[in-house]
Amino acid sequence: MEAEAGFASIFDALYADAAGLNAQLAFLEDAFACPAGLLLDAGCGTGRYLIPLCRRGYRVVGVDLSPAMLAVACGRLADGGLRAALLRGDLRALPFGPAFAGVLCLDSPLALILEEAGLAAALTSFHRALQPGGVLVAEVYDYVKSLGEEDRAPWTGRFPAPWGHIIVHESHRYDCDASLWEMTQAFVVQRNRRQETFTITHRLRTRTADAYAAAIERAGFRIQALWTAYPGADAESSGEHRMIFCARRS
Repeated sequence: MEAEAGFASIFDALYADAAGLNAQLAFLEDAFACPAGLLLDAGCGTGRYLIPLCRRGYRVVGVDLSPAMLAVACGRLADGGLRAALLRGDLRALPFGPAFAGVLCLDSPLALILEEAGLAAALTSFHRALQPGGVLVAEVYDYVKSLGEEDRAPWTGRFPAPWGHIIVHESHRYDCDASLWEMTQAFVVQRNRRQETFTITHRLRTRTADAYAAAIERAGFRIQALWTAYPGADAESSGEHRMIFCARRS
């Protein structure tokens, strides 16, 4: 199977976490207190946040660079009888003026932007898309705190899915000098009676909270708060460390 399509097809099963998702959604509802305004889900993927927000009465536009992820999101919207605009686009060059009351950018799309000029362009796009006083919620995993600075031994995990199961063989490599984290995942997917295999490599820029904060402020935002975990989420047991910024458009 083509790797991008394969990864999109298993993403929701691979990262299923009902309790964690509920904590994230409660956080977003608090950040975007009034559902009357239009929200932009920047890096919406398979609709992990877009779809439940639509169910809660928010009007959401989703943007993602991956056609495979957008195809899954489109199917999920149709299955749920929901409607939302989906657009293939690059976060560094969003085609929007100040139409949105809020922008959410969760699950580390910003870490996939390797160049500092690209990060600045994405944050400027978010600023341009927000109405005056609009709210940005941007989340990035702290890979170094979560995984350490040394190369980790490869590991294998097995995840259940409604149609079978997923086995993943995962390895990590951290280049401290280049501030690059590389994660390679080789998947064996048992889908009913059919087996699929593919491998995908993620290259991520590691930045400190201070570096992200400075970039957000340079783009014209006022940072209101920074969290390392979502309130109510079981971050300690999962070993996940996050940088969750809430900022307001100046």
